[in-house]
Amino acid sequence: MRILNIIITIVLILFYSKEISIKTFLFVISSTLLLIFANLQNDYFDREIDIKKGKRKITLNPSYQFFILFISLFISLLIEIKVFLTFLIMSVLINYYNIKASRKPFGFLITSSVISIGVLSLGFAFGFNEKLIYLIIFSFFFNLAREIVKSYIDYDFDIGFRRTIAISLSKNKTIILIKSLLILLILMLIVVSIILKNFHFSIYTIFSTAIFIFYLLNLFSEKTLSKILKFLMFLGLVALLF
Repeated sequence: MRILNIIITIVLILFYSKEISIKTFLFVISSTLLLIFANLQNDYFDREIDIKKGKRKITLNPSYQFFILFISLFISLLIEIKVFLTFLIMSVLINYYNIKASRKPFGFLITSSVISIGVLSLGFAFGFNEKLIYLIIFSFFFNLAREIVKSYIDYDFDIGFRRTIAISLSKNKTIILIKSLLILLILMLIVVSIILKNFHFSIYTIFSTAIFIFYLLNLFSEKTLSKILKFLMFLGLVALLF
C-alpha cells in the first residue's frame, strides 16, 4: 500500500478545503478509499511483474476491491453529484489503466489524467479559485514526468509483460524525453511565479529548478529523480495554496 500517496492526498484536501467539516471528512474518506482501490487493483494485475522484481505483495480478491470502490462512490454521491461523476470517471480510467492501458505506451497519460481529475474534484466539492487551474496543470505534468521516469527504471522488468513508453522509444530517447519535460516544467514554474507573485511559490520554483538542473547535469540517477518528483509535486501543490 502506498501510504505516502494517501498522506499526500489527505494533506492536499485539508489545505484546499481550509475547513474541518463533515463534507471535508467525507471527501477524505471517499478519496482515500478510491486510492486504496487503485493501489490494490494495480498490485493484483502486476503480480507477475512484482515476482520478477523479487517483490511479493498480498493481493486482495477483485470482489473485495470493487466493494471498496462502491463505498468510495457512494460516499462521493453524498457530497455532491459532480464529485460523484468525477470519481466515477476516475474509477473507469483506473480500471482501464490497470486492466489494459498499463501495458501500452500511452498508459502514463491515463494515470496523469486521473490525478488531474482528482484535483479538479476539489473544485466541485469546495469551490473553484484561480489557483485550482495551476494545481491541475502541475499535477498532470509532474505525474507525467514521474510515470515516464518509472517506465525507464522498470525497463528490464517490463520486457515481455508490457510495451511501455520506455520500451517503445528505447532508453536513450526516453532520457531525452524526461529531460525535455523537466525543461518544460522549469519554464512553466518560472512563468507561473511571475504571474502569481507568490513568495512561497517563488522559493519553491528556485528550489525545484536547482534540483532539475542537477539531474540535467547527470548528478543523480533516475531512481532518485522518481522519488524527488513525488516530493516536489506535493511541495508545489502546498506552495500554490499558501
